[in-house]
Amino acid sequence: MRFEMTKTNLWGALCLVLLSTIGYIQADLDVCLEDLGCLHGTLMPDSRQEQFEAFMGIPFAQPPIGELRFKNPVAAGAWTGVLDASTPRSHCLQKNYFMPGWHVSGEEDCLYLNVYRPQGVAGPLPVMVYFHFGGFFIGSASPLAVGPEFLMDTQQVIVVTVSYRLGPFGFLSTGDAHMSGNFGLKDQRLALQWVQQHISSFGGNPNLVSIFGHSAGGISAHLHMLSSSSKGLFHRAMSLSGTAMIVATLLDNPLEQAQQLAERVGVANAKTLDTQALAEALRVLDANDLLKASDVFKQWDKLPQINYGVVVEQPDAPEPFITECPITAHQAGRINQVPWLLSSTSRVGEGAFFLMHIYTTPQLLKEFNENFLELFGLMLFLPKGHTKETVQEILEIYGVKEMQLNENTLVDIAGIVGDFMFNYPVYVCAASYAEYSKEPVSIYSFEYTSNNTFAAILGGGLVMEELGACHMDDGVHTLRMSAMFPDFPKDSEDYQVAKRMTSVLVEFAKNGALPDDTHLQPCKSEEFKDDEICNYFVMGKLNGAYHEAVEKRVNKRALAMWKKLYL
Repeated sequence: MRFEMTKTNLWGALCLVLLSTIGYIQADLDVCLEDLGCLHGTLMPDSRQEQFEAFMGIPFAQPPIGELRFKNPVAAGAWTGVLDASTPRSHCLQKNYFMPGWHVSGEEDCLYLNVYRPQGVAGPLPVMVYFHFGGFFIGSASPLAVGPEFLMDTQQVIVVTVSYRLGPFGFLSTGDAHMSGNFGLKDQRLALQWVQQHISSFGGNPNLVSIFGHSAGGISAHLHMLSSSSKGLFHRAMSLSGTAMIVATLLDNPLEQAQQLAERVGVANAKTLDTQALAEALRVLDANDLLKASDVFKQWDKLPQINYGVVVEQPDAPEPFITECPITAHQAGRINQVPWLLSSTSRVGEGAFFLMHIYTTPQLLKEFNENFLELFGLMLFLPKGHTKETVQEILEIYGVKEMQLNENTLVDIAGIVGDFMFNYPVYVCAASYAEYSKEPVSIYSFEYTSNNTFAAILGGGLVMEELGACHMDDGVHTLRMSAMFPDFPKDSEDYQVAKRMTSVLVEFAKNGALPDDTHLQPCKSEEFKDDEICNYFVMGKLNGAYHEAVEKRVNKRALAMWKKLYL
């Protein structure tokens, strides 16, 4: 038989020789990527203490520093020798406004991804690409923050976690080609292109890629559906507690924001410089100074919670990510149609995520209540021009008579935030998608409560059963977050819930539908009524124990007001 040395065969052979020379040859941990080079991974234990293979700190873009700051990412080139992929790289430079002290951490050189696969891959396996949470200003792809252990327990998928630029480095824009913005989303797009090119070398199926994430990661997944430049890079999408209809992540006047940041950091004549000069001035400043200058956007404590987000780019911008308002595009059906999974946690718990720090800090609570109507409106990201009267009208719809946050109003006020920030966007997204899409859309609601909750972190350890499952609590039962939560004992209910949660997501990644035993059919547009949506899968509790159900009733009392304000 005649052997033809193709480009791919030659590359693999050369890399194999190189690996042999330095004495690795642990076949399953050595992978060679065409046009890039060879890398050597490591073994990690899953939640059962059985091992899976991990390849971490793989560069998918050139470091976005120097002249590449505030520019679209550039694909990484080949490396020299064998890349040590046994440890993750640093997360992107960030300032954590969610925690006391507003801690700064990370590096500007951060565009790396991690690939995890079961041992002895029979392949090709479905691929699940995870975009981390964090409001587009914090977060990490590190296994300490978003560990794949529960997903790897299934031994049915390959998981990829991606770092992307955050805060000003990921989203600052002059509104034109000189600093077009959406760089963090373009980092994600480049990572998806990398997956298409290279995941088959790890035993993954490039034709069965799911994108998913919680909160900002879920918003990201929706935005890729709305971006024509991401078409064909994925085949399923899961927007978990986050959609592009969360108006907090949409920026109206990017140039004004860039000028304000530049002025704060000391750029001379920041408001009169042309955009090219402004971008160049910001590009050479100290990275930490830029990050610290973001404090200028905080009007009280950490409000508004989110300061950087999506900008609508000009059509002539370099490789634009999105050139139309995401809400407009979604409503009109200008979207990459794929099977789509939407979710939220308890409506009160979603809102409690943003209130618990205030509620459990006496001085903040005092200040918040002294200026309640204005600050609560700021928390709801009310459009410009809406006054305290709008907040009063919203409170009246919900029957809230006390104009302050206290033990009597906490649940009601948290429910308002949950509805306006998360639940109403999910209902509207699902209803319109079910109407025009040829692909299915399904919804789950994670309402299971335990002591392993983000509410405890944000509320100084306080856990209140009446608040329900907090924002991101399904994430706690999907990913191992060892930097924040202890491991679940194997005989615990939390552990069993995590196994169930991940089995649901893996099944969706494989087949574009929830498992048969959920007894859930995809949404139909005619099922959305005054006090109902389509059937949705509930993961909750009954009589103190984990319980599953299918429901359709929801609280829509202020949905008309939400639409009036935001659509």
